[in-house]
Amino acid sequence: MTSQGCVDFLCYAPSLDGWLAGGWIDLGWDDQDEAPHCALELGEKTISGDAVVITFPRADVRKIGYGLILFVPGENTRAEGLQDVILTRHGQSFRLTPSEPLDHLTEADGVARTKALVSTAMRSSRRAHLLRLLSRPAFAGHDTLDQLQPPVFLELDSASLCPPDGLLLRGWMLDPFKSVESIRLRCAGNSAVIDPDHFVPIARPDVREGFSKQFGGLSDLCGFLAYAAGVYQAGEIVYFEVRTVNGDIGFKRVQQVRSPGIDTIKDTLGHLELRYEAMERAYDHVLGPAVKAMNAFRLQKPVGYREMSLGVQPEAPRCTIIVPLYGRIDFMELQLAFFSRTLGRQYEIIYVLDDPNLERATEALATSCLARFRLPFRLVVLDANVGYAPANNVGLTLARGEYVCFLNSDVFPKTPDWLDHMVETADARPDVGVVGALLVFEDETVQHEGCSYEILPEFAGWTFSLHPRKGRFPSDDDGIAPADAITGACLMMPTSLARAVGGLDEGYVIGDFEDVDLCRKAQAMGKQCVVDRRARLYHLERQSQGGQQSFWRLNLTLYNAWRFQNRWTRGTDPWIAPAETADRPA
Repeated sequence: MTSQGCVDFLCYAPSLDGWLAGGWIDLGWDDQDEAPHCALELGEKTISGDAVVITFPRADVRKIGYGLILFVPGENTRAEGLQDVILTRHGQSFRLTPSEPLDHLTEADGVARTKALVSTAMRSSRRAHLLRLLSRPAFAGHDTLDQLQPPVFLELDSASLCPPDGLLLRGWMLDPFKSVESIRLRCAGNSAVIDPDHFVPIARPDVREGFSKQFGGLSDLCGFLAYAAGVYQAGEIVYFEVRTVNGDIGFKRVQQVRSPGIDTIKDTLGHLELRYEAMERAYDHVLGPAVKAMNAFRLQKPVGYREMSLGVQPEAPRCTIIVPLYGRIDFMELQLAFFSRTLGRQYEIIYVLDDPNLERATEALATSCLARFRLPFRLVVLDANVGYAPANNVGLTLARGEYVCFLNSDVFPKTPDWLDHMVETADARPDVGVVGALLVFEDETVQHEGCSYEILPEFAGWTFSLHPRKGRFPSDDDGIAPADAITGACLMMPTSLARAVGGLDEGYVIGDFEDVDLCRKAQAMGKQCVVDRRARLYHLERQSQGGQQSFWRLNLTLYNAWRFQNRWTRGTDPWIAPAETADRPA
């Protein structure tokens, strides 16, 4: 297609949610009221849609064409370089090519230039429509939300980065006269719709009380969490654009954006109490994508570590025991005391300290333990707190045993040959991929004898792993029993299988659901999960996390549950088995 016109300038106008361009088109163009289809070819991306096209007299091209202004709605692609503009009407296409040089204008300059050119065009409905668009107020750097009538109130407590370009927003909003038509978050030409229907509600009785005399009938649930994807650009101003049903527009600037991290995740989840269907909506639209992005960012840097070898290590260990430490480093001393009486020298022990602040104290304790118990082990000190799954995975990369046993630091042997039995079961059953033990509380009742799955209506109808015989006294049966899953408090599997499935999934935060996810991955590779009741250990349960229990912890468990549903129940984010083994029976 030969060129039938030229584009002289181009700009993206965030306040218009679209592109403005100006140039000329040849005399063959039929200037009708019907909107033509427009395709802006920008690098590898194309913006297409119905365009507003206006022609006007242009002296320098009067013998061959008309001056032309066009507006096409669409997102900011951030693509470099305009290739072509294709206008199509009644099956006839016109190709406009960029001039040399093409002027790339700011929004303010583009709107001003477009207004000046449109003013020379003949009056028409299209001209009037475009002038109305161009008259929309643009953000000038200061807040104007308080000038709206009827009033609208919007305040932010925090805005947290969800890399690479998302934002998690926490604040409160009042729209006492239901006058808000739309809310957008804008930054450097990017925009995202903020839909109040997708707000995660937060109780704010302080806000309700402060405005109750003025408006009355307000709900405590005027606080919110909201998530905006694809909008943030470092170093650029972020602001809200609130549009009312009357066509008025107000702006509210976001003053500061917090960096992502585990503290931000904890703070976010500490303000919520969700149940039933509201829980699923909250995690699907806000909490899930926000926490997923922040967790991925904090783990994107490779984990650094330093290793100490204490004592003479076994040359070819049958099994490597991996124990992450956080907070309660004293459990290492108690555990090694038990191990010195129950473990043969064919087993390797690796402690992974996931708490760098305790490095010196842990090293001193480790040296003391070696002197007293004469049991060789290795201590790996991570350079940052990364959480349960990453800490175990570091141990997995260093494991030399044929098998690997993931063990919590608050688990202590009850029977001296516990690990011998588990290894024996794995050796005798090639169909078994995961072996668990019978774990009991201090009062000898069952803590874990295999997991089973159950749907919990209170928690969005999601599937959770439960301990069916928990709190009951164990039976006299010392056999081997199948299980849906095994707790990560004591879970043994072939090292080759653990590595083949990628270890524990680090997308789960801190320590929930990684173990049952690992079991599901092993089952997808054609392996079974069993409990060997001959192997018995005490489990203090949750003590290995240093007793840090608070409301955010429940909501973080629910995030991990959401991730598990998406992979194994809903199938929206499925796990893919390695190609060389994907055809094994599940």
